[in-house]
Amino acid sequence: MVDFNFSMTRLLTEICSKVEEFQHIRPEQVLVSATFARSRRKAGLLAYVLPLKYRAGSPIERRVRGGREYHWAMLPYLREGREVLYIIYFVLPRFLHLSEREKLETVVHELYHISPDFNGDLRRFRGARSVLHGTHKAFDAKVRQLTDAFLASAPPLNDYAFLSVSGRYADQLRATHIPEPRPKLLKVAACPPSPK
Repeated sequence: MVDFNFSMTRLLTEICSKVEEFQHIRPEQVLVSATFARSRRKAGLLAYVLPLKYRAGSPIERRVRGGREYHWAMLPYLREGREVLYIIYFVLPRFLHLSEREKLETVVHELYHISPDFNGDLRRFRGARSVLHGTHKAFDAKVRQLTDAFLASAPPLNDYAFLSVSGRYADQLRATHIPEPRPKLLKVAACPPSPK
């Protein structure tokens, strides 16, 4: 049995050490989790990164709704005494149906979403149609370029057996799901009246 979470964490660490664009990422503060697709379809979401802070790394977010102001907090999420800033979820077995190259590009895609400040927030693109992807074409081109940079470093891909496991052999993997941490509601207050 291959431990998916452990093997993927090792791969993330290797990518971050070999690709200059990712050297700001501290892999010990990034967790890997499996999540399981409800259907057997191959199409759909492959992976996503869950940030454990709000915009610019703030632990608190204020939202206004229906004349009330809500203050939400992401409490520190600790593993082995260290705060985790991101959890990357891979959708199984859908992720396993990809080719080896597509799997690597999916991993790189999720790493590229991590803020360059590594503060628990996501990378944001100003003035773009999609604040998280900029233009999809440019985002995908960057992901291909970063994947090429990783492959050019001659990584020992044979050490990552799960890259060659297809969806039909998902039972060869031991994969663990980490429940998503949820924000805590700190305070609800009436919004101050707007100035006349």
